[in-house]
Amino acid sequence: PLHKTHRRAAMTEQLQAKLQSAVNGVVDEIEKSQLRPRSKQSFLEMAKCCDTAPTREAYQLCVQRAALPEEQANAAVQQELNEFQGRLQRAAMACQDEVKDAGLTDPNKAAAAMDKCLVDVFNKHLKLVPTLKKRVVQRLQQ
Repeated sequence: PLHKTHRRAAMTEQLQAKLQSAVNGVVDEIEKSQLRPRSKQSFLEMAKCCDTAPTREAYQLCVQRAALPEEQANAAVQQELNEFQGRLQRAAMACQDEVKDAGLTDPNKAAAAMDKCLVDVFNKHLKLVPTLKKRVVQRLQQ
């Protein structure tokens, strides 16, 4: 039984790492395809401010306006990632509640139930990663 518990815990850790890797991959893709072009455009607009703004105040306002689209895009990506993480955390907390409500007195059985529930959570959220990517890209294209 102890061997099974370690194997399940290792599987849970592997799934968690796989999920983290999938999310990181999405973030990298979005950064390259969506955020970097916005950054480039912001920098180009900021450079124009150097030539066109007649006063220091006008220059500062111009730079702030030029940076706004990039800042908004970064905020949208961060919000989606935070919501995804929140959903994952709530699901993990629900696992804790389920195990507690099951009234399992044997620590090994409680750990096994927790690991099984977490495996389900990570698998479910792995399947949601493409939806996360789609939602972020749609938000950025609005």
